[in-house]
Amino acid sequence: MNLAPRLVAILLGLALVGCATSFNPERVRSEIAAQTGENPQYVFEIQLGRVTMRLIQTALAGGGDSLPLAGLTEFDLAFYDVPSPSGRGAPLDFTKMAIRGWEPVVRTRQPGRSALVLVREGRASINDLVLLGSGESSAIYARLRGTLSPDLPRALGDAFHSRGPEGLRDELVKGVTRQR
Repeated sequence: MNLAPRLVAILLGLALVGCATSFNPERVRSEIAAQTGENPQYVFEIQLGRVTMRLIQTALAGGGDSLPLAGLTEFDLAFYDVPSPSGRGAPLDFTKMAIRGWEPVVRTRQPGRSALVLVREGRASINDLVLLGSGESSAIYARLRGTLSPDLPRALGDAFHSRGPEGLRDELVKGVTRQR
């Protein structure tokens, strides 16, 4: 029995597992440019690691969260003014992105806006979550890492549906500074 084909198949399978789509603000800017034909007109990006998150939480602790963000240890947030579709005709739609290695838990498209929530799960919690949302003239990217509530994807999706990218941005900023 020849083990070479089996070994090649196993190694290929393991290699593909490591090929998950990577997410960071630069990747999101590239996606916006690819879909709209232009770079975002205004960009605000912030990436907070474990130490910075701990300092913020200590300095600004208090109040109840409207989003279940307890257990958050790292946080990326970016928002963009999105070029209008002008000659291309189609608005930015994050649901069209090719995604590998993430589980899509929210994928929604409404007239003028779209949202995508992707997760990587641990045993009883979510360890890594990416949110991409677009409106008619704005977009939001958030990546949350830590030991996160399984209720978080639904809460983010609900917040996006009710208030769009701007409301969700405000909700995330408020939740990060008030989490316990």
